[in-house]
Amino acid sequence: MDGRQLHRLGRRLIELARRASTYPGDRMPSSGETAVLAEVLEQPGCSIRQLCERTGFVQSHVSALVAGLVERNLLRTDTDPTDRRRTLVYPDTPLTRGVERRQRPIDDTLTTALGDPEAAREATELLDRLATLLLTDHNPAAQSPTSAH
Repeated sequence: MDGRQLHRLGRRLIELARRASTYPGDRMPSSGETAVLAEVLEQPGCSIRQLCERTGFVQSHVSALVAGLVERNLLRTDTDPTDRRRTLVYPDTPLTRGVERRQRPIDDTLTTALGDPEAAREATELLDRLATLLLTDHNPAAQSPTSAH
């Protein structure tokens, strides 16, 4: 596998994750919204500046994304009590309820995508193995890119 294939695989996995975690009629978040939501879920109470650092987006873009997500009641913001110039961002109740509701197995999504239950089972096993090797929440020895610096 080379870098190009890894990028293609990453995009395909994101597409499958969206299919597995949404229901008919759900509004699909943009890739920018998805990045911000993921970071806020990972670290509730982070600042706009921290979101910029983690997503790689400029401050104006992050602020606009957060404002739109606040408007949709997915995020809420508070002023940092220690530095009134900073805005802290938290998941709002509808987002956390939606996350809980959507934590379901991906078997059906993979079966639909691959057209074969046996291939889906094999893919699930391989993805579980990759998660164990690459994700810090499955493997404490794995370092994320931000913690390596």
